[in-house]
Amino acid sequence: MADRNGFVFHSKMTSRERKLRSRLNQIIRSQAMIRGTLLYRERSCGRANCRCAQGQKHPALCLVVSENARQRQIFVPKFLETEVRLWVAHYQKMRKLVEELSRIYLRKLETREF
Repeated sequence: MADRNGFVFHSKMTSRERKLRSRLNQIIRSQAMIRGTLLYRERSCGRANCRCAQGQKHPALCLVVSENARQRQIFVPKFLETEVRLWVAHYQKMRKLVEELSRIYLRKLETREF
C-alpha cells in the first residue's frame, strides 16, 4: 500500500522489493556513476614523423554521451580509464535495478496487489 505521496509502506513490500531497493540505495549513495557508452577509437596525432603517420594509430577511449538530443564524445585520459569504466558500470547496474523495480510495480498495478 502507498500513501498519497507514493511512499510504499515497508510492511507491504516483498523481500525481493526490499532487496532491490536496498541495492539501489547503496549504489546511489556510495558510488559515482555516469550515463554514457565507452567507445574505443584509433586516431592520428598529426605529427609527420610519428608512427601514426605510417598507419599505427594511437588507441583512445572516448565516453559518448547524449545532451540536448546531440551526441558528444569526451576523451578519457589513460589514468582515468579504470575509474570511468566503473562509473559506467555503476550506472548500468542502477538502471537494471530501476527497471526490475518498475516491472514489479507494473505487475502489482495490473493485479491490484498493492
